[in-house]
Amino acid sequence: MSEISRARHNLITGLARRKVREAEGLFLAEGVRVVEELLAAGIGIRLAVVSPALDETERGRALAEALEKRVEVERVGPGRMDALAETRTSQGVLVVAETPRPTLAGTTLADRATVLVLDGVQDPGNLGTLARAAAAFGCGALLCLPGTVDPWNPKAVRASAGALFRMPVLAGPLGESLGWLEGQGFTLLGADAAGEPVEDAPLPERVALVVGNEGAGLNDEVRSRCHRMVAVPMGGGTESLNVAVATGILLYVITRGRE
Repeated sequence: MSEISRARHNLITGLARRKVREAEGLFLAEGVRVVEELLAAGIGIRLAVVSPALDETERGRALAEALEKRVEVERVGPGRMDALAETRTSQGVLVVAETPRPTLAGTTLADRATVLVLDGVQDPGNLGTLARAAAAFGCGALLCLPGTVDPWNPKAVRASAGALFRMPVLAGPLGESLGWLEGQGFTLLGADAAGEPVEDAPLPERVALVVGNEGAGLNDEVRSRCHRMVAVPMGGGTESLNVAVATGILLYVITRGRE
């Protein structure tokens, strides 16, 4: 076991804050599955920290060996790992990784493509779950508009279960982002409980599904730029669904509707 340096300890704990993540260009990934996905995606890693808990399974030992081939690995005791980890019960591995920074201008999508656009989504757990839905239904990119929680928040990264590593995660000023979508020929479908049933909406080759804040929905400017508003038809007196649940259903219908 080694005693991790104060500088490394401060970096790891500091990356819980967005300001530090953005200044350093780094983020934290924690847990066996997430780190496996990160390695598979080829994302740069600066540092890995593991504890004896990782050696308790064959899968964990294989992950430790894979990390040692890529980067310096710090081995620490359970108490130190608990002090560094965000989760209550650590799986014995966390890494400091380089934040992917794709640009709008540098992103090329297929002729038939779906982009999931997040407008003011605040909960990092919701963002991670939304990223999983986007990956599951083949979205070409995830676009975060201003006011959306940082997708590289540790909770969002964990909740995404590696989905954030499988597609470009884009961000930019509101006008530039919406202008890029329009310039790329995307039809913007805004998610709104008062919209038309999604199965009734025309589905062109390029669709951007825009989902809003958990409580307030889409902001007025974003709403005004959407070509249509779509909804999940509901009965039984239910007024609304969690944003991640509703988005998963909408993406399923959009995907099936263009098969």
